[in-house]
Amino acid sequence: MKIVLGYCVQKEHSHDYYITLLPVGLVSIASYLSYKGYDVTLANFSKKSTNQILKEIENIKPQIVGFSLYTHNRNITLEIIHKIKRAFPQIVIVLGGPHATFLSNEIIKRYPSVDYIVEGEGEDAMLAIVKAIKAGKPLLEKIVVHNNLNIHSLQYPAKFQGKLYEVNINEQFKYIITSRGCSFNCTFCDSPSFWGRKVRFRDVDDVVDELEFLYKKYGMIYFSIRDDNFTLKKERVQELSHKLIKKKLYMMWNCQARVDTVDQEMLVAMKKAGLEHIQYGVESGSEKVLALYDKKITIEKIIQAAMLTRKVGVYLSVYLMVGMHQETYKDIKKTKKLITMMLPGDCVVSPVALYPGTKLYEDEKKRGVVDDSIWFTKRDAGIYLRNQPIVQQWMNDLLMHTYNLRSKSWYRTKDFALHRKVVGDCWVTDILEGDYYLDNDMYPEASHVYAKVINAMSDNPWGYMRYGKLHFAMGDYETAMESFFEVTKIVPKYYGGWLKYAQSCLALGIKDKARAAISRAIELNRYDERIRHLYNLLNKKK
Repeated sequence: MKIVLGYCVQKEHSHDYYITLLPVGLVSIASYLSYKGYDVTLANFSKKSTNQILKEIENIKPQIVGFSLYTHNRNITLEIIHKIKRAFPQIVIVLGGPHATFLSNEIIKRYPSVDYIVEGEGEDAMLAIVKAIKAGKPLLEKIVVHNNLNIHSLQYPAKFQGKLYEVNINEQFKYIITSRGCSFNCTFCDSPSFWGRKVRFRDVDDVVDELEFLYKKYGMIYFSIRDDNFTLKKERVQELSHKLIKKKLYMMWNCQARVDTVDQEMLVAMKKAGLEHIQYGVESGSEKVLALYDKKITIEKIIQAAMLTRKVGVYLSVYLMVGMHQETYKDIKKTKKLITMMLPGDCVVSPVALYPGTKLYEDEKKRGVVDDSIWFTKRDAGIYLRNQPIVQQWMNDLLMHTYNLRSKSWYRTKDFALHRKVVGDCWVTDILEGDYYLDNDMYPEASHVYAKVINAMSDNPWGYMRYGKLHFAMGDYETAMESFFEVTKIVPKYYGGWLKYAQSCLALGIKDKARAAISRAIELNRYDERIRHLYNLLNKKK
């Protein structure tokens, strides 16, 4: 039995890095089914036309096709499944994801092309559908619910054993989830409704195994934890951090957190384990607006978290929202004041959007402002609470305000000295300090701290990567080549090491070595434009 699990986006989003990545949940389902012995193709159709998608379905000849349905990709996905069903009526079509979950009855009623909808957690529900189809006894109920599976039974996404179609594993697999669920109930978020408010945590050793697997098999030296709130359980964060340190797994990473779940001890442990960047869900600097979002945080907590983060020396950014009911420019000015006090390196500002499954959306339905039919009559990627020009102006104002503070927000020499007093000796501090010197053409200072990492940790690729970058910038291509070659020995599967080594060889005129290195790089990552460009340059016909 052949199964295709796919994802597509609107044409206007086809070049958006984050939107075009596969949802982590879809990859998890694919890994789960392949582990159970099924022939699964995981397909990223984000950059493909409808005809190309249909052609690929025809080539694979699956019995089941499943798609992730989100609010932003609902129109194109529903159009494609209709065309798949018309061209291949024997194929069983399954939809899952947040949008499908919260509008399941409406979708089933309006789209006869859809055979099944998986509500909520997808692994066990999809397995039940697949087993029934294989046995020749299709499930009678079109809406399938199998939530609260044993999270310890899952295979992490990178262990997927099936076929890949247009999936950039170097980007896709670096986004990891270590828990499911959220114990809070913010009015704009559908996570509590989708996953439940009881948080289920993966075993720490399993997470460490996943990271070690990514490092050794795919050469990944950077990862991103995308839990709703990774820092919810302090002891667990401490345990994971200490185990990464003990493993000497030199990977940098980032995560998302609530400001009321971090403290200095936790941040120190995380940084020593490789954390270099944290993103806080702040939303607003107005207590009034925070109460409307039911955030359960205070301005005091926000400022405290920012101060601790800067004290430890982790870069921070903030998520903000504008356009809530009753929000005025007075509230925006309070948010600007908060940003000035926090000094984030950057921010993401979004308009308040209505999503099925959120309290905010249900409240608007009760008020008679919207109903579920809006998702089938409007073609907009998102539907916003206040679709007014002033909201866009406020967004731009906050973005520009954050940008203008960058000269104050980035760490400098005196900051790095403070970080060492708080954290102690830490390779992440050395790398970040070296980067500051390199960006400001302070080459001797950069060389000193990068060399410190190399001398203290000869198996840490970051020291050699940055040392090579520094010497390449100085025009010392010989030293750069030697440094990047060390990276290829430490992490043979890391495409970036081979790319930089190839660039250094080419700069020295050693074309044979450059060709061999870039050929290795393109084997490891054919999606990187820099690699493709250099490969074509070195292999063009004379």
